[in-house]
Amino acid sequence: MRATFLLPLALAPLLAAQGADGPSVNFVANPSFEVTEPAMPTSAAPGQPAPADKWLPRTWSVWPMDFGGYSLPDDPAQAHTGSRCVHVQTAGEAVCVRYGPIPRFDEQPWTVRFWARGTGQVLAVANECLYAHAPARLKGWTFPLTATWTEREFQFQPPTSSSTWHLDLGNQGPADLWLDDVFIGHSALRPLGLPPEKPVGEDEHTLLYLPFETPLDEYQYFTQGQVALSAENAGRFGRSLVFGPQGYVACSAGKYLDPSQGTLELWCKPGFPGNDGLTHPIVLIGGPEGMQLCKHEFPHVMFYFTSGFGTLSCAWAETYAQFWQPGVWRHFAACWDQDLMELFIDGKLVAWEVRPKLLRATGDELGIGSAGMELDDLRISNVVRYRVPVRSDGPRRNESFIGGEGKY
Repeated sequence: MRATFLLPLALAPLLAAQGADGPSVNFVANPSFEVTEPAMPTSAAPGQPAPADKWLPRTWSVWPMDFGGYSLPDDPAQAHTGSRCVHVQTAGEAVCVRYGPIPRFDEQPWTVRFWARGTGQVLAVANECLYAHAPARLKGWTFPLTATWTEREFQFQPPTSSSTWHLDLGNQGPADLWLDDVFIGHSALRPLGLPPEKPVGEDEHTLLYLPFETPLDEYQYFTQGQVALSAENAGRFGRSLVFGPQGYVACSAGKYLDPSQGTLELWCKPGFPGNDGLTHPIVLIGGPEGMQLCKHEFPHVMFYFTSGFGTLSCAWAETYAQFWQPGVWRHFAACWDQDLMELFIDGKLVAWEVRPKLLRATGDELGIGSAGMELDDLRISNVVRYRVPVRSDGPRRNESFIGGEGKY
């Protein structure tokens, strides 16, 4: 039986794209490891931040998380391109960087390319990572390392029993390994344009656009607690909106959100760690007919609709915020229609639900932000602006394990 998948809408930016030499669009949001963020303190240095060469490449996971044998040097002389690459130096213990979840949505293969150099062997593994299970190896590829940068390439078609997979890149046995410029492509992909490199602006499909460059109109927005504009150029683009104690902003939900289809996107800089044990709403509609984008207490990142105080549909990235440190700008984009709900963080697809149940109407109040965060360049649209195809005949939700302390 052939797997079916959800085609993008005419206005969505993902349709078939095939270059002369194979797929040309990269599914990886941070392929050259240039975008980094601080890591949590480790048991080797409790209470102390990790040194800069142990920072995490954004959207990737590092295994194991004690950083033994792993570094991310900021040195153009060591990198293939740019200023950073992953360096693995180990006497044999397995060390890898992981990217996923990657959806399986048709019977065409994915193409994987990466650059490597060093001594020993580099191991690429396609894993299936499910909740509460050890990674199950679907297929592996081993390549000898050379003294000069060499590009390696292979194709992978996930089995029909899988709905997602992850790519691990690391060592096979003792190795001194450098990795850079990873490509994961498929013939059905077009560029997402996420995260945006400049303010998104507004068009005919924009219901609400807030760049936060000028004070909010007091006749259209309710403000509570400490809420103020940042200093000039202190935001992600120009100014931002800063939420202090009890900070909260609200406006009309009926005017600015279409529950039948749409896109919610914004930049957020939390002033708290991801594992603080608290739920922090980013955008929400309260009450029995509601919606919320939030960093959850456990700490998942979630976008969902509720009815009668029960969950109708939810794109849920389990424990994805576990290692987040405060003071980092992150981009969120949530898209929904009757076929598919998807959640992107920093340009990475992290969660989805097929055939979501949607509200016909919502509560009256659209809440924006909460205490301890900054927001910038918020836009709500009445169309799906970003989409990656996923299987419609697979699990209702993405069931991949993608972050946190580990379930195995």
